[in-house]
Amino acid sequence: MTAVFFRANLFHAPGHSAGETTDIERIDDAMIAAEDGTITAVMPPDDPARRHIDMAAVTDLRGKGALLPGFVDLHIHAPQFPQLGNALDVPLDVWLRTHTFPLESRYSDLEFADRVYRALVRRLLANGTTTAVYFATIHQPASLRLAEICLEIGQRALVGRVAMDL
Repeated sequence: MTAVFFRANLFHAPGHSAGETTDIERIDDAMIAAEDGTITAVMPPDDPARRHIDMAAVTDLRGKGALLPGFVDLHIHAPQFPQLGNALDVPLDVWLRTHTFPLESRYSDLEFADRVYRALVRRLLANGTTTAVYFATIHQPASLRLAEICLEIGQRALVGRVAMDL
């Protein structure tokens, strides 16, 4: 596979991925090499390896913003997406009984689940969430469909089916 190169301003947190806490680095005019969807090198402007790169093959992203690592959300109640921001002024027990449980019962309809979950995954990816941990519902086919949608659209995800007795 051939490497692809990007020239960009980026933010980098190398210590956070190694279990340490370090400052976030800003690298202006960085060169990023990637192969088969994996970043293989991040080169600052003074890296001598940059001299060997064919600049005609580089995608220049400078001036178009900054590159950030993908966001990771570790707690998403996927079936509640349609009621996002609604009924925030009611007590939890009322909200669950009158809003959440009736909505979540609709996920027995696989077409409904597909439509909602597809919109949710697309919205999260559009906003930079590349990895998610989802809570689904008690409905196994709908929970599996959420996992399939994540695979299809390209979001890393862990999907758990809710276990509850009412």
